[in-house]
Amino acid sequence: MHGLTTERLVFRHTSMDDLAWWMEYINNPEAVRFMSLAAGSAASCREFIQRSLDRRAADGSGLNAVVEQASGNPVGMIGLLTQVVDGVDELEIGYHLVPSAWGKGFATEAAVACREFADEHRCAPSVISLIEHRNFPSQAVAKRNGMSYEKDTVHRGTPAMVWRVAIDQPLRAASR
Repeated sequence: MHGLTTERLVFRHTSMDDLAWWMEYINNPEAVRFMSLAAGSAASCREFIQRSLDRRAADGSGLNAVVEQASGNPVGMIGLLTQVVDGVDELEIGYHLVPSAWGKGFATEAAVACREFADEHRCAPSVISLIEHRNFPSQAVAKRNGMSYEKDTVHRGTPAMVWRVAIDQPLRAASR
């Protein structure tokens, strides 16, 4: 997805150079409340980025740094990730935005771009998002991306909801 652009965003590979700006996410207890990250921990920040780098090397999937075109400011880490869910390989759209980018529509814009990329490149018959039950903003993004709640699961020891959409399904104009 490196080089992918949307109306307002540019996707690029993550690197350890992203540590400084990504600490805004790690430093915010509300941002990391649904993740196994220690708020304020530089080690958690490094581990998060390293996990994406390792995933990209292993299977080509992973989170991308997403930058707002107009300002050049990074807004989050978003991308397509290979996940094993209930023993099955799934393609997940993952999205994590720095708190200063919340409420501006960036998550939906980037998630839709991921879905469209997966469709265009025929990456999988469907895509999912794994979302914690109390993470209502992420559930709203999934709905705007045409996804529906499918089932509950436990992913890496944490209860989660599986939201899914067949990637050959057109988005309804009202859902954007």
